[in-house]
Amino acid sequence: MKSFILISSLLCMLVVPLITPEESPAALTYTRVRVEAVDQASQSLTFKTTDGEVWTLAALSADMLTDLHKGDTCSVEIDLDNRVTKIVKIDSASP
Repeated sequence: MKSFILISSLLCMLVVPLITPEESPAALTYTRVRVEAVDQASQSLTFKTTDGEVWTLAALSADMLTDLHKGDTCSVEIDLDNRVTKIVKIDSASP
């Protein structure tokens, strides 16, 4: 029985450090931004935050930008490499 406990303890010490929590793909999320410019050729999005900051970032794919236009309000997720990973358009009539 003691050897079973010893082996189990050793296995836990070896295996537990290998199990790491999955990192969230979004490093930063802006829930309400205004689109300032969309550049399909360079796959970039320029937007303005509610704090007045203006960002120009690359999007993961050009498909993400197809339905965006200057003046649209949306939510934007950004990964750790400062790339736009998700865009959700928000109805301009919502608060």
